[in-house]
Amino acid sequence: MGPAFAEVEGITALDATRVEIRLRRPSSFLLDSLESPIQKPGRTPQGTGPFIASGSGPSTEMRSNGNYYLGAPTIDRITIETYPNVRAAWADMLRGHLDMLHEVGVDALDSMRGSNNVSVFTFTRHYQFLVILNTRLPSLQSAEIRRALNQAVDRDAIVKEAFSGHALASRGPVWPRHWAFDKNSPNLVYEPKAALETLRVGATRRNGKNPATRLTIRCLVPPDLTYERVALAVKRQLDSVGVDLVMQEAPMDEIGSAWESKNFEAVLIDLVGGPTLYRPYQVWHSGGAQNISGFSSSVVDEALDRIRGASTDGAFRTAVATFQKAMIDDPPAIFLAWGERARAVSRRFAVPAEPNTDIIPTIRLWRPVADGGVTSRH
Repeated sequence: MGPAFAEVEGITALDATRVEIRLRRPSSFLLDSLESPIQKPGRTPQGTGPFIASGSGPSTEMRSNGNYYLGAPTIDRITIETYPNVRAAWADMLRGHLDMLHEVGVDALDSMRGSNNVSVFTFTRHYQFLVILNTRLPSLQSAEIRRALNQAVDRDAIVKEAFSGHALASRGPVWPRHWAFDKNSPNLVYEPKAALETLRVGATRRNGKNPATRLTIRCLVPPDLTYERVALAVKRQLDSVGVDLVMQEAPMDEIGSAWESKNFEAVLIDLVGGPTLYRPYQVWHSGGAQNISGFSSSVVDEALDRIRGASTDGAFRTAVATFQKAMIDDPPAIFLAWGERARAVSRRFAVPAEPNTDIIPTIRLWRPVADGGVTSRH
């Protein structure tokens, strides 16, 4: 829970099935934080889910948890296999050797949808693609410059070009499907002319008699085709307003070291931002446990603290709108898009599913069917 753990006064096991958590003051993040996996420490993993892991390595087996509080799953055993690429896994699935693909690449989606033996389920992820900016650098300290960088980005075009339409354009830092998100609150707007003028003024301030010097931002990019596509799309758009985005491919451990030492200018990454406001709190609050960029804003902190301590729905909604505006006024990143994920399941299983919802949480309810039917909406 990061700083919010200070609100927990004590935790008591009342009996074999009940836990009491006592708070010093209202905390909207208590239940949100409990969505994270809870596991007992030790060599043998002991969790609270419907399946129990019983192996590790290239092939991991999970067995039904007969003591699961909602009842034992219909499926008795799950075997997880790793593949070098989606194409190899898809080939095995077509041969009937696999029942599910955990993740289907955007490039393979259209071909998979044509299969009579496989159902494809898509949903918007809780992760947002963004370019995190080092706000401590002189060239990026100005909130005005960072607002201009966001104004220069056409997010709908990025969704079309980089994701082939399989993403949701960002409106800001708040998960767009959160119950407290107000679509009428301030959001990111594509205004290239305003961005160009702001960046020209900024160049004059930086360079005096030589205002034509372009703003250069070196951006670390993980070695992945999706990241490469996004980076190229953003680079083209920033180039039109006089900004050079210099891409530098770097493995995640190198990016992690750069974050830890604050030795970076920008990083393209997809960062968790939903489904609750607990996640953005951890990332953007100056005291957040996952504040990897070093961003700090008293206005943003105050808005997040109001979310954290809200005791009514009305107060929560107001605080969320305040946070959204504070982040758009002083953006620590260029917000791009919420990615989409697809999972493929053999029609030998009936899968309860809701539109735009991940099917993994319902896996305990999946059941084999003799006729190969599937219960789904996707």
